[in-house]
Amino acid sequence: MIQIAVVEDNKEQAATLESYIRAYAAEYKITVSVSVFYDAVTFLDKYTPFHIVYMDIMMPMLNGMDAAKALREKDQKVVLIFVTTMRQYAIQGYEVSAADFVVKPVSYPEFALKFTKVLSRLDQSSVPTVFIRTESSFVRLLPRDIRYVEVRGHHCVYHTGNGEYRQYQTMKAAEAALNEHGFARCNNFLLVNLAHVDRVEGMNVHIGSEVLQISHPRRKAFFEAFAQFMEAHRL
Repeated sequence: MIQIAVVEDNKEQAATLESYIRAYAAEYKITVSVSVFYDAVTFLDKYTPFHIVYMDIMMPMLNGMDAAKALREKDQKVVLIFVTTMRQYAIQGYEVSAADFVVKPVSYPEFALKFTKVLSRLDQSSVPTVFIRTESSFVRLLPRDIRYVEVRGHHCVYHTGNGEYRQYQTMKAAEAALNEHGFARCNNFLLVNLAHVDRVEGMNVHIGSEVLQISHPRRKAFFEAFAQFMEAHRL
């Protein structure tokens, strides 16, 4: 399912854009979910993962350009399209990596043409990601960038080369999300990205300068997973 957000303060224009998206989805038999926000502040406060965002530029409280900059702090991968009455505003979209822009009033043929291009771009950039909701922001991580996941209390801490990201979550949920990306449990509290393992010695896993302990109950399953990973990735 393609998750789409429409951020537009004019309710009539928001309804038109939503109707175009649903008409296109029905015509080409794709599944979409459309969420409409009438101001950028609410959109950012309630932000959840989207594949595509249509952002009006001229809005009260927080304009679309400033909202887009805040959006990029939360999500670098989402495909952003500006909706504007003036073409010159679209040039500023390069600052926030906007994929395209549509000019009001939007006609369905123009929308459909551009939407087809957006979907093509989405397909090309469909890299597996993990969504992390921290206490202050939303972060999208590539599984390959996660070195290991650690349980601390009722939270999972995702260790990456760029820092740690803490989320209220069970290890079971984290393991399910990363199950197909080469991760294995070395004990009840640690989920390791096998691609980042430098070596295994005795009951220890070495990832860079860090040493993680393997528990006896997890030892057999971990060594089997690591052996299978090494066999699949050997030169």
